[in-house]
Amino acid sequence: MKKNPILESLSSKKVRYGGYATLLGLGALAVVIVINVLVDQIPGKLDLTQNKIYTLAPETYKLLDSLKTDVTVTTIGKPGSEDPTVKAVLAKYAAHGGHVKLATVDPDLNPGWAKQYDTTGQGLGAGSLVVASGKKFKTIGQYDMYNYDTSNYDPTNPNSAPRLTSLSIEQRVTSAIQYVTAAKNVTIYQLTGHGEATLASLGLTTAVGNENYEVKDLNLLTDKTVPPDADIVLVMAPKKDISAEDADKLRAYLAGGGRMVVLLDVITAANPTPNLAGVLATYGVQVRNVVVVEGDTNKVAAQNPLFIIPNLEYHDILSPLRTNNYDMVLIGAQAIKTLDLKKRTLKIEPLLTSSARSYGKVDIANAKSVDRAPGDIAGPFDLAVAITDPAQDAGGQDTRLVVVGNVKFLQGGMPGQVPGNGDFFMNSIGWLRGQKDSITIRPKDVSQMRLSMSQLEALLFSGLVVVILPLLILGSGLVVWLRRRHL
Repeated sequence: MKKNPILESLSSKKVRYGGYATLLGLGALAVVIVINVLVDQIPGKLDLTQNKIYTLAPETYKLLDSLKTDVTVTTIGKPGSEDPTVKAVLAKYAAHGGHVKLATVDPDLNPGWAKQYDTTGQGLGAGSLVVASGKKFKTIGQYDMYNYDTSNYDPTNPNSAPRLTSLSIEQRVTSAIQYVTAAKNVTIYQLTGHGEATLASLGLTTAVGNENYEVKDLNLLTDKTVPPDADIVLVMAPKKDISAEDADKLRAYLAGGGRMVVLLDVITAANPTPNLAGVLATYGVQVRNVVVVEGDTNKVAAQNPLFIIPNLEYHDILSPLRTNNYDMVLIGAQAIKTLDLKKRTLKIEPLLTSSARSYGKVDIANAKSVDRAPGDIAGPFDLAVAITDPAQDAGGQDTRLVVVGNVKFLQGGMPGQVPGNGDFFMNSIGWLRGQKDSITIRPKDVSQMRLSMSQLEALLFSGLVVVILPLLILGSGLVVWLRRRHL
């Protein structure tokens, strides 16, 4: 019988091995497809970004676990047009605890709905968020969720644009959830009328607003008392002393369980503050008229002994800084002394301290250098303290103060350069209001990491990619071809 050449060719070794290879390839492709389908059904995703852009902070998860009411986060815009990064982060909120609901509303189709949340009358831009629970709500603008560097931005240059540096999505959304679910929001009064620094002048308005604090001015020249809704009073670097009457008003406020932050700039003979000093003496401390110079070169910044990197003592205010490995920098800090004569009930805890090698310049106004001179005082020193005076009546509120012999750690954009500085201030407010675990969510850095290499390293890397890898691929292909040729 004459053999069929077609059947013979199909039964050859080449065809059989080729068929096996084809079947293996199809099988591998099927396995890959099945794995991708299964992985896509898994609700949890791995966040492989360098700074965990899509991972919520433990503080946020703790807040979500504590929710008792539902919160709706609504994105303004057409369904399907949501920012993918924002959408991915919001999905994390919705997936945890079940109290956060997500929605998207098109303002063109629902103008009445959008108008009820437009408190400015300027409209809600596409991509904005509305966080609501019950009758309380907070809006987050699209561009409030991103931070840009405009230092090199030239608006006259069409090729120039601000550089995206970090994402504030979680920071804004967590703050908004706190606001809409809080039974009462904290009111902060900042003392004015004596040349004080303000939150606006320190650039802290946004940071304080993000924590949902309501800020009002306090002028004791016109107010007979500290208002009863004052949860916290800020006294920040007055250039003139308060009056004796004002001092009595502050004492009365503190005696009733008041809470206060006192930040003092350098005190000299030209601007004494005896009345304010009297208020502090009531609570067992004195800000001394000396500027601390750090003698330990490992505890200074910018090789300047006046730029002190203080020791962080153990306290609830400082726990988040320790967790995040944040340092602080104080510039021209003053020493704080605990008085020998004070109420026995007072609890005075050091927060920031200098090293044993530090010393205090007594006559800083006339000093020609920071070198140690006769009469200077040996350290270490307390640079910031927390004071608690327990309530005398059952059910009463303890009096609390945070006193810092410095204000420059918050000036000149320092909180942006040294994150620990801003966190210390915000954590201090959190401790005063009785919040032991302050929620401090930092923006997620998205700046690109650069790979630095020498010319030799660049040449070797280029040779690897351009020459060696192609040769390896070509060689492996040649080996396979030669083996199949002899089949």
